[in-house]
Formats: sequence, structure tokens, C-alpha cells
Amino acid sequence: MTTLRNKIILALVLIGVVLFMAIQIIIIPKNEAQSEQYQLAQQSPLTHDLESILPYKNKYMGATSNLVMFNHLPLSDRKRTFQLRPEKFTIEIHYEEKTTDIEAKLFKQAMLYNTVSAFALVDNLQTIEYRFPDTTIVATRVAMQGLFGENLASLLTKEKWRKSVQDKLRDDQFVEEGMKQLIKE
Repeated sequence: MTTLRNKIILALVLIGVVLFMAIQIIIIPKNEAQSEQYQLAQQSPLTHDLESILPYKNKYMGATSNLVMFNHLPLSDRKRTFQLRPEKFTIEIHYEEKTTDIEAKLFKQAMLYNTVSAFALVDNLQTIEYRFPDTTIVATRVAMQGLFGENLASLLTKEKWRKSVQDKLRDDQFVEEGMKQLIKE
């Protein structure tokens, strides 16, 4: 009887060790790789997940949570600080890197993507000022509405967002024209 019990205990220990090794060697690295891939995809306007920013939808731009949305948008890996100017319905984003330190195509796509995202999510936001050491870019709601459509908030469904925002940003000519809508100081 005790030898049978010992065999069962030994079998359970072996099963436990095998499961532990499978988790450590296969499952955890696979999950980490998927997470890393997802985070990398979030830095591109073309593959960014709209669902990650929808919780930041707000009628009013005075809420601090409006700034948190920028932690979930492309260029969120760049050092920056924020300033809310509620009396002017403006958000200022101060980046530490020069625009020339960022790959040009990604930079332009991200400026347009982040801008339309913020205006679509925050109903009364009127202006975003992106301040870099070498330039300041001012984006207005009016310019983005002209570029992406009258009611930006109506774009906040996965299919519309992909078609009306992300697919358009694949077109280099659209991106160049869109950047002309932004004011550079």
C-alpha cells in the first residue's frame, strides 16, 4: 500500500515539475513575446489599437485623464511633459527630442494620428500644441475636421477608425497634405 502511495506521490511530483517547466519555458515567454509585439504595434499609427484609448473619451478637456490618453498613443515612448490650458481649450505637449530625431514618416503619421485621436476623444478640445526643441506644431480641431470628416467622434468605431483614419495614413500624399494643415512655428 505504501509503495502504491509513494508511486502516486512521485507521479504527481513529476507531473508538477513537467507542468512548471512547460509554463516557464513555453507559456510565459510566448505571453511576453505577444505583449512585447502588442506594445511595439501601439507605437505605429497604422497598427495602433483604438480600443486602448476609448476609455479616455470625455466631453471636457479639463480632466487630467485627457493627458493619460497620450500614454497610449504613438510616440508615447518619447519623453514629454504636458500643460493643460482650459481657458483656451488647449493641450500643450512638450517633447524633449527634436523632430529630426524621429523617423520622418512615423513622425508625420503620429502627429496626424495623435491629433485626430485627441479631438475625437475630447469633445471640447480645440487646439493641441506639440512643442519640440526645434519646432512647434499647432493642430486645430477645425483643420482635423476638414481632413478626416466633420464629426470626429463618429469615427470611434473599429471599422470606421481603420477605414477613415489608419487607411488614409498609409497614403503618403494624404499625410503630406495633412501636415500642411498643421501650423508650424
